[in-house]
Amino acid sequence: MTTNESEALTIIEAEGTRELNRTARNASGRKPSRKTEGVQEKILDAAAKVFAQKGYQLTKLSDISDEIGLHVTALRYHFPTKDVLVEEMINSLTRQLHVRLLATLQQLPADTPYRERIEAAAITYLNTTLQKLDYIAAHGNVINQIPQDVRERHFGLLNETNKIWRDLMTAAAEAGELRSGINVSLANQVLQGTLIWTREWYKPGGLTPTELAISILDVLFDGLSPRK
Repeated sequence: MTTNESEALTIIEAEGTRELNRTARNASGRKPSRKTEGVQEKILDAAAKVFAQKGYQLTKLSDISDEIGLHVTALRYHFPTKDVLVEEMINSLTRQLHVRLLATLQQLPADTPYRERIEAAAITYLNTTLQKLDYIAAHGNVINQIPQDVRERHFGLLNETNKIWRDLMTAAAEAGELRSGINVSLANQVLQGTLIWTREWYKPGGLTPTELAISILDVLFDGLSPRK
């Protein structure tokens, strides 16, 4: 984790967002070891793969432990129930994205134009999410099946991350960097929707995530055709 990401994580913790490992039994009151974090990451990766294939209802903890050759009792040491595991799985990517977005924006000079800030955030977004397509597929498979309290906490976390984009677009409009009279809320929905939708069609081997983000921002800011 970079210094900027560490600082961003501190900000999130101050806002009440849980750390990745805080639900683990061995994490109460102390920082998990790197070995523990590595095991938990492998479990979450396996969970994303299995949940993406089977959904929430049909998945058993043993399915996930079998995926990585781990005894189910050892898995339960880190994630005692399926509810705990699925919550950490759906939240982990959102939390990672939140940390990286804040870190990216914090390291930019104070006088950076908002178009460049938004582009930097878009690059971070695509480089993070397009490396975690199993998590994306799993999210779509389980989000309407998981317990209501788990879903509500997840949406609260998503809202904090979405606020980063809302604040960026609002500040860009106030700085005169968006077209006068534009509906800022709609513009934000177009931006986020375009970035989110890439996960449905992106295939490695063409544009890199960074090149894709730059191309998307060129289209959104400059339009499809010149004004006459």
